Amino acid sequence: MKTITLKIVLITSLIGFFVASCNNSPSAKESNLEKAKEDLIEAKTELEQAENDSINNFNTYKKSIQLKLVENQELIRDLKMKISSKAKVERDIDQVEIIKLESRNAELKLKIENYELGPEQRWVLFKVELNNDLDELGKSISQMAERNQKK
Repeated sequence: MKTITLKIVLITSLIGFFVASCNNSPSAKESNLEKAKEDLIEAKTELEQAENDSINNFNTYKKSIQLKLVENQELIRDLKMKISSKAKVERDIDQVEIIKLESRNAELKLKIENYELGPEQRWVLFKVELNNDLDELGKSISQMAERNQKK
C-alpha cells in the first residue's frame, strides 16, 4: 500500500509540475505577437532604407559614368577635327579607329542606361566590368591622341 501511495504522489507531482511549467496564458502569447510585429516593422524599415541607399548609390554612379562618357565623346570629336588635316590614307585609318571608339562609347552608354538593379553581387560585377571597359576606352582615346600629336 505504501508503494501505491508513493506512486500516486509521484505521478501527481509530475503531472502538477508539467502543468505548472506550461505557460498557456493569453497575455504571454499576446506579448510574443506584439514583439514579432515590432520586429517585422523594423525589418521592413531597414529593407526600405537599404533599397533607397542602393538606388541612390546607383544613380550617383550612373551620373558619374555618364559624365565620363560625355567627356569621351568630346575627346573623340576633338580627334576627328585633328585628323581632318591629315593625308587621305592616314585620315581613313584614323576614321576607322574613331568609329570604333564612338561605337564602344555608345555601347557603354547603353549598358549603363539599360542596367536594372538586382542582387548586390550582380551590381558589384557589373560595376567592375563597366569600370574596366571605361578605362580601356579612355586608354584607347589617349593613345590615339598621343599618336596624332606625334605626327
